[in-house]
Amino acid sequence: MKIKELPDLKVVWHASYKCLAEPLLEYVWEVANHFLPDYEDVSAAPAIFANRYAERNLSVEERYERTQKMKTFKGTLEEYKKREYRKLDDSFKEKFLTNEDLQNTIEAYKLDVSKFWYLLLFIYDFIEDIGTNTPALNKSVLEDFSYFHSNLLEATSIILKKNNKKSYVAEREDTIRIIQAALQHFVNTYSDIIHSEQDRETMIKQLKTIGLEGFIRNDLSSKISFTDKFSLDISYKKWKFTDMFLFFIERRKATTIPNKRVKVSKDKMMLVSRLIYTVGYDGKRYNEEYDSEGNKNRMLSNLLRRYKNEKFPSVIANNYMVVS
Repeated sequence: MKIKELPDLKVVWHASYKCLAEPLLEYVWEVANHFLPDYEDVSAAPAIFANRYAERNLSVEERYERTQKMKTFKGTLEEYKKREYRKLDDSFKEKFLTNEDLQNTIEAYKLDVSKFWYLLLFIYDFIEDIGTNTPALNKSVLEDFSYFHSNLLEATSIILKKNNKKSYVAEREDTIRIIQAALQHFVNTYSDIIHSEQDRETMIKQLKTIGLEGFIRNDLSSKISFTDKFSLDISYKKWKFTDMFLFFIERRKATTIPNKRVKVSKDKMMLVSRLIYTVGYDGKRYNEEYDSEGNKNRMLSNLLRRYKNEKFPSVIANNYMVVS
């Protein structure tokens, strides 16, 4: 069995729609548009994934040259080398292809094995992106700013501190009114930009001109701390992995495979369980349909039951540019 090779599409993230014609990304699009929607519901994730896949085996110098051709990085090679980089991991490809039970189930669901392989890679890469050494989400800056702004509008004095010692007190009414007016102008300008009908790129440029280094439509994105690092517990990774794959498989039905002499599992949870084993989130116990006593494998179902009343942690992706 051979996987069809995904071509290097060289499509920038904000033109992700140009990847729509690539048949090998069909399953990726289906999941990405649901879990990682973007401008006009066309996700940027497929283009990001395709680029990460294309550069997975390149040296840092080769990756840099590629960015120059695509005009996606304006700095020098030395500046590029300083950037944190997590390589897309496809080391479990052989494990995927040689798992006969898994391949039989994929066939029973009439899924294209190449398209399904890229879906598996995409979901795994995204979960590693939100779950491994990522920027932490702390208290929202915008929450603090909103509280500060509302109090400043009623302030009659402003106290500045340096090293916890009072360094300056502003009590002149006209000075305070200037500060209030300047902040109100900033708030109005910010609001006008993010609620305008302009395209995303124009909004980003305008936000940068007023001192913001990104496109902050979602309040959660203002909680990002690039100094504190955070990693999801493996059980949360399995939870999100299952959520994304069950969405993909829920509307599909398995059929009997003609001339197949071995029993083929049509259990959707078992399919996901074997995928969890394939990417290395758990051991062989997740690949077995029955335990040594002949009992049905319920390990994944039991895991999800533990979290049914919990909210998934707020996370941020390094590469896929989403906060959820």
